[in-house]
Amino acid sequence: MKKITRNFILGFIVGFIVYSDIGYSQDRPQSKPKVEVINDDNFKKKIAKGFVLVKFTAPYQMAPLDPKLFDGVKGFEGCVIHEIDHSSVKKVVKKLRIRNFPSLALFHDGKKKEVWKADMDGVVDVTNKHLKKAISNALAGDVF
Repeated sequence: MKKITRNFILGFIVGFIVYSDIGYSQDRPQSKPKVEVINDDNFKKKIAKGFVLVKFTAPYQMAPLDPKLFDGVKGFEGCVIHEIDHSSVKKVVKKLRIRNFPSLALFHDGKKKEVWKADMDGVVDVTNKHLKKAISNALAGDVF
């Protein structure tokens, strides 16, 4: 008898938790952030206009990039920054010969301008100034 009562109480508690969670989720507003999917098929279209800085990542990457790295770069000369998991753009990663993550690539009007690859420890040797200088050099038309 005790076993039946215990199972009944456990079932009641589990049911209460499940149903109360469903009821709660229906009461709050459902707003999903717009997530832009970039893959091998639409990659060229996404980098076709203006400056685009692409951060290639992997779930197993060793070291994260410094968040301050992109301060002042987004919007600098109209630069757009995309963060892409390498598995969704395998052809692009292969063509750029990126093997370690995170790595960065700068494109201007669809053409590759600069690639900064991570070393074996996942460290990318680039600073905010390097990124801005690469953009400025691309604007100058690589005169020097």
